[in-house]
Amino acid sequence: MLVVLVLLSGTAVAFCSAAEETRTFVDDVGREITLPVKIDAVSPSGPLAQIVLYSVDQDLFVSVSSEFTDAQAKYIDPRLLTLPVTGQFYSSKAATMNPPESIMELNKNLNIDVVLDIGEAKETMKPDLDDIQSKTGVAFAFVTQNKLEEIPPASYVKLGELLSRPERGQELSDYVSALLAEFDTGMKEVGDNKKSLIYVTAIDGNSISMIGKGSYHAEVIDYVGNNLAKPATTGGPGDEYTMEDILQLNPDYIIVGYVDGHAYYNTIMTDPMWRSLSAVRNGNVYEAPYGPYSWMGGPPSIQRLLSMIWLGNLMYPDVFDYDIDYRVKEFYTLFFRYDLTDAELDDLMVYAKPAPASASAQATTQAPPAPPLFGVLAGLAAAAAVAGRGGRNR
Repeated sequence: MLVVLVLLSGTAVAFCSAAEETRTFVDDVGREITLPVKIDAVSPSGPLAQIVLYSVDQDLFVSVSSEFTDAQAKYIDPRLLTLPVTGQFYSSKAATMNPPESIMELNKNLNIDVVLDIGEAKETMKPDLDDIQSKTGVAFAFVTQNKLEEIPPASYVKLGELLSRPERGQELSDYVSALLAEFDTGMKEVGDNKKSLIYVTAIDGNSISMIGKGSYHAEVIDYVGNNLAKPATTGGPGDEYTMEDILQLNPDYIIVGYVDGHAYYNTIMTDPMWRSLSAVRNGNVYEAPYGPYSWMGGPPSIQRLLSMIWLGNLMYPDVFDYDIDYRVKEFYTLFFRYDLTDAELDDLMVYAKPAPASASAQATTQAPPAPPLFGVLAGLAAAAAVAGRGGRNR
């Protein structure tokens, strides 16, 4: 009897211990998920989750959703460059989603505690995630991070709870809350004196892509300036415009996306058509820094906070009067756990800062005079009319 009681007692203790090792977490689409008390192995569901998870704790990764480019790799923990690349664990588009069998096979080697999905809550997400979780036996958790205002409390505090990193989640939440409060005060001071701007994402001859106002990708642009691009009709790289459209907009500032060799920036700065714009003549063309991600987005995630810090100081230095170098380095240390050197910062922001006054004056005197804006518009209109007559004569 004594032996039996001892065995039963041991079984009860073991059962209680096992029960204590799990917990229930409610994600942002209302799903109750059973998770380990301590999370050690996380797979990001897609690129957005990969960026956000990295900011919380890079040691949690057991896989990555997409490979890092050479340009990104220098900022990334080398361990992550050796991890399995899973692709998209979950997507609202079935064509891009991993099948359950593939996820189950991956999990045999990875022992995933939870697959993290980040983004905007969609109507079908709850049943979709319930279905894939029941088929694979792998826990899936969704946390909302869509608008900038959702990042501090709704996102990072929730992530800290989910990933058993509450102090880290609170640290990041506090930073973002303070930054948004700083900009809320600053932009009220700017008031109706917002500078006009456009964000150019691609240039292909006379076809120019720009991010339209109201787009998820344009949130920072719309916030810090008067975005002259029409309301967005497409996602991704934006809507298509012609050079004539750009000349008519004639913004105060032009922000251009990064590509290898600074090709788009160089086109704007050297092409006679672009040079007729006041932003080019006044030296107000700037290339968005890239590393490990574009500060403007792609996908739009926490690095957009960097673009806000950058553009606020660039466009309204009297209001956002801080040392931009210090603020950028601070962000990289906190969110990417990477300490930028002065040389690396200069390389990142090579076309993201105003040129020294002397260099700007010298460039203006050496460059050939820009064609008058009215004359360029008239020339484009005449060319269009000729082309139209030619089309009718054929």
